[in-house]
Amino acid sequence: MIFIFVDDERKSPFTNETFPIKGTTVLTCRTYNSAINTIQHCVEQNVPFMLDLDHDLGEEKTGYDICKYLVENEISPIKVVLHTQNVVGRMNMRQLLNRYGYNVGEY
Repeated sequence: MIFIFVDDERKSPFTNETFPIKGTTVLTCRTYNSAINTIQHCVEQNVPFMLDLDHDLGEEKTGYDICKYLVENEISPIKVVLHTQNVVGRMNMRQLLNRYGYNVGEY
């Protein structure tokens, strides 16, 4: 499994050694394109993954755009966690994902 942490500034709260599920690879993506490329790789290789999303990525595209990509392409990660401090962005991401039946958590 791959844990994809998407944030333009923050460091992932996990490493390969500290992730609760042993054998999980932890990857950090700093941009929308990096996250989409990593998601596409997981889908193409049939590798299960989890996403941990920030909303504001310091560029035009946001975590909400990543959520739209998942929905539009019918990609189902094991879980999507939202860690953004952007209250409106968090609400929009959560509503979109919930509408389509995704497993969403936050911290």
